[in-house]
Amino acid sequence: MKKDYFILAIVAALIYLPFVLQFGYFNDDWYLMFAAGAKGASVFHNIFAIDRPLRVLVMIPAWTLFGNNPFYYNLSAFVFRLVSGLSFYLLLRLMWKDRHWEAFAAALLFLIYPGFLVQPNAIDYQSHIVGLASGMTSIALTVKALQSKTWARKIFFYCASILTGWLYLGQMEWYIGLEFLRFGGIFIITSRLDESLRARVVKFIQWATPIVLIPVGFLTWRLFYFQSERGATDVNLQFGEARAAPLTYLVKWTLALLNDIGDVLFRAWLSPLQRLTYNFSNTDWFIALTLAAATIALAYLATSNTLETSGSSGASAPSKTFLPLGVGLIIFGLLPVILVGREVDFKSFSRYSIIASVGVALLWAFALSFISNMRARNILLSFFILAATLTHYANGLVHARSTQATRDFWRQVSWRIPQLERGTTLVAHYSTVAEEDYFTWGPANLIYYPASLHTDYVQPTIYAALLSEDTVAKTIAHEPQDFSNRRGIRTYKNYRNLLVLTQPTPESCMQVVDMNQIELSSAEDPRVVALAPYSETEHILLNEAFHAPPVIPFGVESPHTWCYFYEKAAYSRQAKNWDEIVRLGDEARALGFSAKDPVEWMPFLEAYARADNFARVKEIAPFLTANKNIARQVCQTLKATPLSPAMRIQMDKIFCPT
Repeated sequence: MKKDYFILAIVAALIYLPFVLQFGYFNDDWYLMFAAGAKGASVFHNIFAIDRPLRVLVMIPAWTLFGNNPFYYNLSAFVFRLVSGLSFYLLLRLMWKDRHWEAFAAALLFLIYPGFLVQPNAIDYQSHIVGLASGMTSIALTVKALQSKTWARKIFFYCASILTGWLYLGQMEWYIGLEFLRFGGIFIITSRLDESLRARVVKFIQWATPIVLIPVGFLTWRLFYFQSERGATDVNLQFGEARAAPLTYLVKWTLALLNDIGDVLFRAWLSPLQRLTYNFSNTDWFIALTLAAATIALAYLATSNTLETSGSSGASAPSKTFLPLGVGLIIFGLLPVILVGREVDFKSFSRYSIIASVGVALLWAFALSFISNMRARNILLSFFILAATLTHYANGLVHARSTQATRDFWRQVSWRIPQLERGTTLVAHYSTVAEEDYFTWGPANLIYYPASLHTDYVQPTIYAALLSEDTVAKTIAHEPQDFSNRRGIRTYKNYRNLLVLTQPTPESCMQVVDMNQIELSSAEDPRVVALAPYSETEHILLNEAFHAPPVIPFGVESPHTWCYFYEKAAYSRQAKNWDEIVRLGDEARALGFSAKDPVEWMPFLEAYARADNFARVKEIAPFLTANKNIARQVCQTLKATPLSPAMRIQMDKIFCPT
C-alpha cells in the first residue's frame, strides 16, 4: 500500500508540475493580490464576507506563508490535490480491503481527472483545492472512527472528521454533494454486518448521528444565520425563482443534469483535449506522450502484481457497491451546482465537475472491473490515463503561454509609458481576453501604483473598462464616471478619460492608440477602431521616471528585441525626440530586427522623413505600401508633418499618389 501512495505521488507530479514555475496570475488573482499587497492579509475578510467568509481560513494563512508569489500557491495546490487523491485511496482501501485494483484505479482516475482545469489558477482556487482535500480527508476519518476499537480513538477521529468537514463546506458550499460518499460509505459498512436488518439500521443511526453535525450544522448556519450578498450563492434568491415556476424549473434542471452527466462521464475525457491541443507542435506532442507513457508505466507497476480475480465472472459483491455510490456521487455532485443556475463548462466552469469526478472515477473503475483479463483491463485504463495526461499537459502549456503573453504585454507597456496620470481609465486589448476590468487595472496598478489610493479601503489609482460594445456605446455617449464596489474594492472608471492599449495580433507589439494621430493595424479589433477617436495620450506622463514591473508577477526583464525598440521609439515620438528614434531605428536594423505589424514602422518612417534620410524611408516604404489601409494612414500622417520640399515630393509620390 505504501508503494501505491508513492506511485500516486509520482503520477501527480508528472501531471501537475511540468509548468509550475511558469504560472503567474490569472483572472481573479489580479485583484486578490493587489488588495492583499495594498492592505495586508486582513483584507480577505472584506473580500469574502459577501459569499464565503470562511475562505479566510485558507487565504490568510496562505498569504502569510506565500505572500504574492504564485509558485508557492501552485506548489501548495499540488500538495492538497495529491492529499485529496491519497485520502480517497485510503478511504477505498478501508472500505474494500480486498479490492486493490478497483481502489487504485478509482483513486488514480480521480487524481488525474481531466475535467478539472483550474489547477494552474492556484491563488484564487486555493480554497477549492484545500476544500477538496479537507472533504476527502474528513470522510476517510469518519471510516477510521467506525473501525476504531477504543472509544478514545473513535472520539478523536469523529472530532477530526467534523472539524475538517466544516472546513471543506466553508470553502465551497456546493461541495456538499460529497456527503453522499460519507453516508453511503456508512451504509455500505453497516450492510456487511452479520446481524439482523433491525440491528443494522440501529447501527447505521448510531454511527451516522455524530457526523450529521457536519451537513446539518453547516446548513443551519448557511440558511438561517448567514446572509449572502451575491446572487449566485444566495439560496433564497435562487429557489425563490423556482417557486414561482416549479414545473419550468424542474424540466430545466433535469435537462441540465442529464447534459452535465454526459459532460463529466464522457466528454471530459475528449472535449478539453481536443480544444487544448489545437496548436500543439510536434515537440509538444513528443513531450506530452512521453509523460503519458511514464504515467501509464507507473500505473501498470501498481496494478501488475494484483492477485484479485474480481473480474473473472463479473463484479463480485463488494465491487457492486461502486455502482450506486458512483451514480449517486455524480448526481449529488452536480445538483447543488445546477440548482443555482450553473452548469459544467470545460472552458469557463470546469470547477463544477470536481465533486462529480469522484463518482466518475468509481463508475469507470467498476466498469473496467468486469474485464477478466488483467492485461486487457490495464490497457483500457491506459486510454483514460493517456487522455488525462495529454489534457493536463496541454492545459499547463496554455496557462504558461498565457502567463508569458500577459507578462510580455505589460513589460512593453512599461517600456512605452513611464507613468500614468491618476484616475486614468484603461481599455486593453491583447491575447489574454479581459473578462473583468481588474484583468487590466490589476497589472497596471501593480506596475505604477501598488498602494491603495484610500487609507480606509482598497481603491486602485488606475481604473479600467472592458473592451466591449457597452464600453463603446458609453464612450460615444460621453457618459460620466461609473462607480463600482466589488468585494470592498472601489473603482471609478471614467469613459471620458480613456487610454486604449492594444496588441492586434499575437505577433504585434503593444500599441498606444492616439486620438490625435490615429494609426491602427489592419488586423485591429472593430471595437478598438470605434474607441480610437477617444483615446487620450495626455494621460501618459512623459517626464516621469520609468517604472520597472516587479519580478513577481511579471518575471525578469524580457529580451530587447523589436518590440523594445518600437516601444521606445513610440515614446520618443510622443516626446518629439526624433534623433532618438533615428538612433533606435539604426540600432534595431543593425541587430536584424524588423516589424511584423506594418503599422509599427510609423515612428521610424516619420523620424527618417524629418531627417531627410530618404534611403531609410525607401527601405521601409514597401512594408507600408503593401497594405492600402496602412498606406492611407501614412499619407494622412505625413500631410501634417513638416518636411523639406524634396522629401515632401518623394513622400507624396510613394504614399499619396493621385
